Amino acid sequence: MNSFGAVVPLLVVVGAALIVFLLEAFLKKENKNYLAYLSLLALIGCGILSANAWNGGLTYFDGMLRLDNAALFLTFLFLIAVAFVILIGMKYISLQDANHGEFYGLLLLALSGLMIMVSSTHFIVIFLGLEVLSVSSYSLAGLKRKDDKSSESAVKYFLMGSFASAFLVFGLAILFGTAQALDIPGLVDFFKAGPDNQVLGVVGLGLVLVGFAFKIAIVPFHMWAPDVYEGAPTPVTAFFSIGPKAAGFAVLIRLLAPYWNAGFRSGKLFGFLWALAALTMLAGNLIALRQNNIKRMFAYSSIAYAGYMLIAVLAGDGAGLLFFLTIYMFMSIGAFGSLIALSRKGREYNELGDFAGVGFKYPWIGAIFAVFLLSLAGFPPTAGFLAKFYVFVAAVNQGLTPLVLIAVLASLISVYYYLRIIVYMYMREPEREVSIEMENPALYLVLFLCLYGVLQLGLFPGNVLYLIKQAVAALL
Repeated sequence: MNSFGAVVPLLVVVGAALIVFLLEAFLKKENKNYLAYLSLLALIGCGILSANAWNGGLTYFDGMLRLDNAALFLTFLFLIAVAFVILIGMKYISLQDANHGEFYGLLLLALSGLMIMVSSTHFIVIFLGLEVLSVSSYSLAGLKRKDDKSSESAVKYFLMGSFASAFLVFGLAILFGTAQALDIPGLVDFFKAGPDNQVLGVVGLGLVLVGFAFKIAIVPFHMWAPDVYEGAPTPVTAFFSIGPKAAGFAVLIRLLAPYWNAGFRSGKLFGFLWALAALTMLAGNLIALRQNNIKRMFAYSSIAYAGYMLIAVLAGDGAGLLFFLTIYMFMSIGAFGSLIALSRKGREYNELGDFAGVGFKYPWIGAIFAVFLLSLAGFPPTAGFLAKFYVFVAAVNQGLTPLVLIAVLASLISVYYYLRIIVYMYMREPEREVSIEMENPALYLVLFLCLYGVLQLGLFPGNVLYLIKQAVAALL
């Protein structure tokens, strides 16, 4: 149903971002918390409007913007993630030389890009959303203006992101030249028809997938991720770990699940992605073993997790992918939030040696961080175990048993470096004095909610799975 209501949630977010930029430019207050509260209010308003659109099937721009249940579920996921990032960043930006109100406005603009990406099945609109997200992300990565690593991460992200966009645009040009369509249903119909120039169409589709592989950090297109994760402000790194990945994989499952169902599961493109998934899981976890910087370690862990998510795409398992993304959001933001909790004015503790004895000196933070690490490693009864279990079972049912065996092996490798952090927290004597900023109620609220999400979804996932089953019908 064509309705202006389909675009209203997006307009709320964009309007709030513009207001934040104007207030920051003209008021110039030292305390930026009022911008955080305004941003959170906009997120709540967007969430209410999106909830009212559930099962509505609203569309706009002749169907190019589509608020189906899949888009709405992912929108809720993004709203929660951005709200968490805002809360963990409120105290952080004032303590770590990043006290700029643009932080909140850029986050809202990045959110609008994510919403556009998951609310369309037309690649021109998807590309517009991707560029809004990308430009905002480049700026967020360099928010610590006096930090050389932050500036370096912004430049590297910009250069690699531009390179990825070039692949994507070139692939779209080839697809349009061969298929005369850029909407996902039209492309699937083109490949089903089996015309003589289908080979060129597969080349175009391959280039599009390479462009997205850069954005979601699939090996060997992952080179930017460790440096960007390390150099960017930690709340921004938390956002990077979930936002672009979720949107990228949502687009891929929308495109490729019908493609596999059309009989192309045994083609070269499927084999290419199969190999990338295996390489991503193994390389990400093996390189993470050698990292002593926790943010770089989590960067390679995030790369490995992209490989697990790619298994869901290969299996055409939309429900498993959405469940995986939901759980990964709580685990990842919780882990990065724990790093922020272990920091003070002008200093972040990101080296492995900094965590020696932290579990006893700051027991609550250490215990919560340990739960997130165990969940990332896949230990039951945490949600991380269920996330991998559902994806692996669906993949086995689709005949991807060898790839699942590689995934299990990669997961076993990851246990070492996750437990290594816990060993340092509880079984090593402190190498240096670690003092942190204890008064940060917004951060502790996020840590509690993420902890609740990790345990609740690990023990009682039924309600979320019910919503996902409603959403996945639209996704596929």
